Amino acid sequence: MTSIATTLDDPPENHTDYEAQMLSQIREFGWRATHVASDTSTEPCFTYSTGFWKTLGQPEVIVFDFPPALAHDVIGQMFNKLKQGEKFSQNEPISGILGGENVYLLEVANDAVAEYLRSSVWFYKGHAVASLQIIWPDRSGIFPWHPDFDPTLKGLQTDISKIGWPQ
Repeated sequence: MTSIATTLDDPPENHTDYEAQMLSQIREFGWRATHVASDTSTEPCFTYSTGFWKTLGQPEVIVFDFPPALAHDVIGQMFNKLKQGEKFSQNEPISGILGGENVYLLEVANDAVAEYLRSSVWFYKGHAVASLQIIWPDRSGIFPWHPDFDPTLKGLQTDISKIGWPQ
């Protein structure tokens, strides 16, 4: 769908087993989720998509601190809705992604795409394609940039947005 080159057409012998599996999933499903576990007590885990841009012409997505299965389900639900023609607004609360909860979708800064969405950057041959961060609220519906956000959840979502979280 996009004109950005991908690794899909590279010779198979150039791929590691991980890369071959990733490409197989993108060919079969149109996308793939990559979960990155936290390797420190200060950095949260995260999960991101690869293939949204190639398959749908839509930004890749990333979400912090979701268990892998939940992250995969949420990202997969977004993929299916986008495939059916639904559009998601950016920089404002939206519903329909995380059950009955509102979330925000904020554009990810290019340097953060390169740092966090490494498999996507590899897939798109070094291009940091458009990407969105899913920002989720606490149990009271309050977002991390608000002073009343649950303090026990602070630090579980890293602000990697291009514009910085709303104040």
